[in-house]
Amino acid sequence: MGDGGSDFMRLIGHLKNESSAKTLADYLVSLDIRNLVEPDAEGWAIWVYSEDQIEAGREALTNYLHNPGDSKFQHASQNAAAMEERKRREKAKFDERVHTRDQIWVSSTIGPVTLTLIVISVVVTLLVYVDSAAPIINALFISERTGVNLPEVCHGEIWRLITPIFIHFGLMHILFNMLMLRDLGSLIEIRQNSKTLIFLVVVIAIGSNLGQYFYSGTGFGGMSGVLYGLFGYIWLRGQCDPASGLFLAPMTVTLMIVWFFLCLFGVIPGVANACHAVGLLMGMIIGAVPLAKRIF
Repeated sequence: MGDGGSDFMRLIGHLKNESSAKTLADYLVSLDIRNLVEPDAEGWAIWVYSEDQIEAGREALTNYLHNPGDSKFQHASQNAAAMEERKRREKAKFDERVHTRDQIWVSSTIGPVTLTLIVISVVVTLLVYVDSAAPIINALFISERTGVNLPEVCHGEIWRLITPIFIHFGLMHILFNMLMLRDLGSLIEIRQNSKTLIFLVVVIAIGSNLGQYFYSGTGFGGMSGVLYGLFGYIWLRGQCDPASGLFLAPMTVTLMIVWFFLCLFGVIPGVANACHAVGLLMGMIIGAVPLAKRIF
C-alpha cells in the first residue's frame, strides 16, 4: 500500500479500516502522490511523502470521507495499477542510463540546457585561445574597468552579469568544469526539469560573479561558481526532500569539499574562490527551501 517509509513523511489523517485505507492509497497513487498507510492506535494512518503534496493529499482524504462511494475512488485501484506500470516502464528506461547511487551520473545522456551551456563554453574558450583580446571576448567579462562599480552593466549591458561563466583559461580548466556540468546539470534536468536548471544557473551565476567582482575585481571567468551552486543545491535538496530524487555519492561530496578548501587555502592557486563560496552558499540556501517551509 503506497511506498516504503521515510523520515520526511507527514501524517494527513486516519481512516477506520484497512479497505478504506487501501482505496484511498490507490487513489493517491493515481494522482501521483507517494504515500504510505499503516495501522496505529487510531485506525489506519495515511502518510504523504512530499511536503509539496500534503495539501493535495488532505483534500483527497476530505473528499473520500464526504463521499467514499464516488466512482473515482471505486476505480482507484485500476488507475493506480496503470500509474505504477507507467512508472515501472519509465524506471526501466532510466535504469538503462543511470547505474548506481555510487556514481553521480555515468550516462552519455545530457540534458538539452546542459548541452547548450557546454557548447557555448567550448566555443567561447576556443575564441579566447584564438584571440583573448578580441572585442567579443572583452564584452563577456563582467567589466573592462576596475575601480568603478560595473559601468557597462549600469549602461545596459546586463548580460555581463552572467557571461563570465563561459570564459575558461586552459584545457584542464574547461575539461574539469564541463565534466562536472554534464553530471550536475543533467541530473537536475532529468530528475526535475530544464526550467529549474536555467533558473539555478542564472541566479547563481549573477550572485557568484558579483561576489568575485566585489572581492577581487575584473578578469575572472569559469563555470565553477555555478557548479558549486548546483552541487550545494543537489546536496541540500536531496537531504531535505528525498522525494525529489536528487542525490550525490559520498565520494562526489568529498571531492567537491576537498577541492573547495584546497583552492581556498592556496594549494591550488589562481582560483576565483569568492565565486566558489558565494555559489555554494546560494545553492545550499535554495536547496534548503523545503526544510525552511517545514520549520516556518
